[in-house]
Amino acid sequence: MHRLEVHGGSEIVPRVRTWATTVATELGAEPQAAADFALAISEACTNIVHHAYFDRPGSRLILTAERNGETIIMRMRDFGDKFDPAHVPPPKLEGEPTVGGYGVYLMHQVMDDVQYITDHAIGTELILIRRRTN
Repeated sequence: MHRLEVHGGSEIVPRVRTWATTVATELGAEPQAAADFALAISEACTNIVHHAYFDRPGSRLILTAERNGETIIMRMRDFGDKFDPAHVPPPKLEGEPTVGGYGVYLMHQVMDDVQYITDHAIGTELILIRRRTN
């Protein structure tokens, strides 16, 4: 199992993105799948830093990744305010594009499955799942 723990603010996003790309590749992801993990992880990280930690500099995230057969699973655990995916409206895809509001939508577009564990005492755990073969 691969593991990364980071602390900080928005400056951690590039580090987390690079980690996701490297680890997905090491676990056997095709180049597009590795790029998709990087996109999903960086979107999630940005949202967590902004919404769970309110841009405070001491944000703590623990990321893990593993391969189970032909499936790659990445988890991102935060210790900030809880996230309820049911309260995220779908982005407006028609008309003039808006700034923000696409992260959760993009994660669902590039992953085979996106799950949230919200029953921790504090924080939320995000699980991103992608099959290795297309």
